[in-house]
Amino acid sequence: MQGLRQLLSSHKQYFIGYVLILIITIIPQLFISQNELFLKVNELHNKFFDQFFYWLTYLGDGVTFIVLIIVLLFYSYSKALSGLVIFLSTSIFAQLLKNLFFSDSYRPLKYLSAQNIIHIPDGVSPLANNSFPSGHTVTAFALATFLVLIYTKRNIWQTLLPVAWLIAYSRIYLTHHFPIDVWVGSVIGTFGTLLVFWLVSTSFENRFGNKSLLNR
Repeated sequence: MQGLRQLLSSHKQYFIGYVLILIITIIPQLFISQNELFLKVNELHNKFFDQFFYWLTYLGDGVTFIVLIIVLLFYSYSKALSGLVIFLSTSIFAQLLKNLFFSDSYRPLKYLSAQNIIHIPDGVSPLANNSFPSGHTVTAFALATFLVLIYTKRNIWQTLLPVAWLIAYSRIYLTHHFPIDVWVGSVIGTFGTLLVFWLVSTSFENRFGNKSLLNR
């Protein structure tokens, strides 16, 4: 547990900032229904945001994490393997929740398209099933947290944290998820990454040291 506390302490600005936003974003969900919150977000649209969030959301795709892992192989086997285990574990956990425990969790359009006029940005394919939790949000926060943990420049969290939350927001904006889907996805991605990194990173560092494709 000492190693886990040290990780939290070393990156406390990131985790404090994350938890503060987490608390702020759950408050309206305690008083307003998920349907109402989704519709309020859906009302705030324009052509710029349609394009901005359409492209930004791809940063939460698993491909982004895989590309990072490949790049890390050239610099550090241990970091690349830690990233791979984090990506697989958080992704598999999210998919198990989606397909086994919450397979009847429908997406906003399934509930609301018949009763309301929903704005769907151009190029977005409507989805109906497996809404909870948001897989893109899990990946976005797993990636952001992982980079914070391995990157030596402490102020990187100031960029990564807002980007991760914007990706989460994009999933609602693009009509794919309710707020609670991305809220829980952020928790899985953040604390799942912290836990897995704590469990595996030291072992990989002891096994591979500074070895990489560029330094064998």
